Amino acid sequence: MRFPELANFDFPIVSQGQQADWQLADVDSLPDNSIIRQWLLDPDSLTAKLKRHCHTFSVEVLGQHPGVIRPDEARWLGNVSEATIREVILCCDGQPWVFARSVFPQSALDEQALKLGQLGNQPLGAHLFAQPDLTRSDIEVSAFTPQSRISQLHQCLNYPPQTLWGRRSCFTAAGQRVLVAEVFIGESVPAQLTRL
Repeated sequence: MRFPELANFDFPIVSQGQQADWQLADVDSLPDNSIIRQWLLDPDSLTAKLKRHCHTFSVEVLGQHPGVIRPDEARWLGNVSEATIREVILCCDGQPWVFARSVFPQSALDEQALKLGQLGNQPLGAHLFAQPDLTRSDIEVSAFTPQSRISQLHQCLNYPPQTLWGRRSCFTAAGQRVLVAEVFIGESVPAQLTRL
């Protein structure tokens, strides 16, 4: 693992008791900083955006296994209680930028067009955006306090306690749904701006 500091974190990092306060992205739920808002609301592939900000982009897979998902996630997937959970850290030039958590039902894992079971350390986002029939829900956002599990991960990577901003949306392709949450950590522009 590229980040041995995370060896003491059980998978999944985000579990049942750690619900975020996801809100539809609007004037009341978004941060005041316009640059952070741009990162949260960007409709294009985050993977592509990250690649434009570094020389080397990589994915550190924390895990991809079946598990019990949270009720606020289940409602996006047709109220299934279990799904495949994939958690990764997206890195720019070897530094952590994004903690990403994706959940999708077994039917999505079995869908040949999506190849979700064969991702390995390839970015899910780039794969989804390559689907010809891709649609995306409205974006939700959430602020994560320094006490949150994701902020604890951020601090374990030797960053100071701080509020972190994340976004999530549900992608639909090949008749399947994939819920993707992305939280800006570490060296990411939103995390750096929040530290100021």
